[in-house]
Amino acid sequence: PPVPYPTYCKSNKCRNVLYFVSDDMRSDWGVYGLPVKTPNIDALAKKSVLMEHAYCQISVCAPSRMSFMTGRRPDTFKVWNFIDTVPMNTSATPGHFRDHGYITLGLGKTFHQANGAWNADQYWSLDDKPYFPYEAGHCPHGGEGGGHCMQTDDEIYDYHLRLQTIDYLGYAANKSKVTGRPFYVMCGFRKPHAPWQYPERTWDMYTTEEIAPPVHDVLPKDSPLIAYSKELDVELANGTSFQYGPYSPVPTFVQQDQRHAYYASVSYVDEHVGAILQTLNDTGMADNTLIVFHADHGYFLGEAGEWEKKSNFDTVVRVPLMIHAPWLPASFGKRATALFDLVNVFPTVSVLAGLPMPEGVDGKDLSAVVQDPTTAGPVAAFHQYPACGCNLGAPACFNQTRAQCNNVPRQNFNFMGYTIRNESWRYTAWFVWNNETLKAEWDGPFAPELYNHTGDHSYSMDQFITPNVAAVYTDIAASLHKELLTFFQGQENDDIVVVNTQADTSDPYDL
Repeated sequence: PPVPYPTYCKSNKCRNVLYFVSDDMRSDWGVYGLPVKTPNIDALAKKSVLMEHAYCQISVCAPSRMSFMTGRRPDTFKVWNFIDTVPMNTSATPGHFRDHGYITLGLGKTFHQANGAWNADQYWSLDDKPYFPYEAGHCPHGGEGGGHCMQTDDEIYDYHLRLQTIDYLGYAANKSKVTGRPFYVMCGFRKPHAPWQYPERTWDMYTTEEIAPPVHDVLPKDSPLIAYSKELDVELANGTSFQYGPYSPVPTFVQQDQRHAYYASVSYVDEHVGAILQTLNDTGMADNTLIVFHADHGYFLGEAGEWEKKSNFDTVVRVPLMIHAPWLPASFGKRATALFDLVNVFPTVSVLAGLPMPEGVDGKDLSAVVQDPTTAGPVAAFHQYPACGCNLGAPACFNQTRAQCNNVPRQNFNFMGYTIRNESWRYTAWFVWNNETLKAEWDGPFAPELYNHTGDHSYSMDQFITPNVAAVYTDIAASLHKELLTFFQGQENDDIVVVNTQADTSDPYDL
């Protein structure tokens, strides 16, 4: 069919979409068996398919969002930092829906760039409602780089996002009833991104001393130091900060304090979800509305000696993901074990809502997994992360901790870590970066990592922080290395698109 096709839904069955995405939220939901209190999310999960193995493609905000919003892997348009973006004419989930006649309203942190409103006139129904931009969080001590504080609702951005989403959702529902056009409303929460802000009521849901610290709080045995980067500023609410490193964790009471603040922030997001879902129910349109919820990437809370994101470890790349399709009751409360890359969300949501499969995307339509969670889906997930800050080459840099690359031009990267994750194993190889071709030196030296995930169904953040066994299970490492090369070399292209030359400053800390 032609695109745009604004009358598509007049002759085809189209469903509404309510799409939640959360910033820095790891799979810490009660429904995953973890200790965070998320009653509204858990209630929605009982009517949804919960993905046990969902993964982002790169574990930092801007390029991850550019990837899942457009259904393109980072290598496709060479978007690995906060400087580069996909070309402005690239299709994205909200634009695909708008092209097919939907009312598309955007709020909060959907894309990272332009406070969420990146390329807004191409994707959103701005004649109906302006894009509601996201803001950075602030605490008396600490900011986007770390720290936490108890504040009133009015002092926290996500509370205003909640109210605005309720307003936009009510508007979209009313206009849909009048015009017959379906709606697509996307709400991007800022939390639990640091600083962890929370009201007293969600802080009081937990007791610091009762919160379990990480079981393994140093870098796994035999892991190369390039696998590690120091990111979060670990600060108490009073501003006291603590240093840490790959083999020198912060004290246990600090680990518990930081987890308490993060958990309270997640529970606050859960409260917002409940309020927005109540609004959807009040419209009378819930039975015809697809609901999607996932995060942009995972997060470390002291496991492996790390805090924050920007890694290839499972805890940081794995994300919570659930999809609720009210017209598929057989899927309610089911768990899917298929390995689900976030790049698949765009085509999957499109097909589930009744739209054609988008063209030119890297993602696959996995709607069959939602319809029947026992369906065999992909058997591997793939992701990557660049390394900067070491110009000594290989193998010297393999034995040094790395720096982030968010504000580094891609032609100045030093290495790229590529990962394949199957049901039982996670394999990563760090390759030297060719600054001219913007490709890995596939035939050069590399640093391998192999971790055993046999029996891992995302119910524990601690059980699978295990030693690097690449030198022990050499046959498995070699086989996965071959699969990794086949996949990522198949993703390569020689086109180098330059859209921007400076990093987006919407979220200043992440630079």
